[in-house]
Amino acid sequence: MSKPRLDGWAAQAADAKFAEPDTCSQRATRFERTIRRRNGMEYAAGLLVIALFGAGTIASLARGEWLLALGPLLVAMGALAVMANLARRGSNLERRPEDSCAAHLRRQLAHQSAALRSVPIWYIGPLVPGVLVLFGVVTFKVAQRTGWPIALSGIAGPAAVVLGIFAAVIALNLWAARSLDREIADLDRRIHQQ
Repeated sequence: MSKPRLDGWAAQAADAKFAEPDTCSQRATRFERTIRRRNGMEYAAGLLVIALFGAGTIASLARGEWLLALGPLLVAMGALAVMANLARRGSNLERRPEDSCAAHLRRQLAHQSAALRSVPIWYIGPLVPGVLVLFGVVTFKVAQRTGWPIALSGIAGPAAVVLGIFAAVIALNLWAARSLDREIADLDRRIHQQ
């Protein structure tokens, strides 16, 4: 009996190697679980920030410190905006029936990488107005009693800590985005080798 002849695409794919379907599915599911867990922790942290700065707002208002209440209020509102942005930018993508597992995983990785790269805008950005107002009002109130040199030197340390935290958050997210970009490149390489 003669060997059947392969025509067209079948001839080109005679030596094709396919990944185990479970491997891709497990990887995608594991990644989605990681995203859900990360987002859950972020939502919990956001609620804590809202509770603490909301209490600071109420305490300032109770003392009649209307201007001092504005900073914590803006931070709490910023945390709310961060949580809404996280839901929109950082949540898992829905699986589309027309996408292969590899296409879905690639789309998911690219979506998360883009979210991580834009953290300065949607994560840090909403918190900045409240932090600036809070530092500004506290510095102004202290300067009224002690003078500007002492007030400015007193706020320098806390401002440096907050700036350092913001810088660290941005750096860690950019590092994570680069890591996801390497995973995307690796996935693309494997897809093209098949």
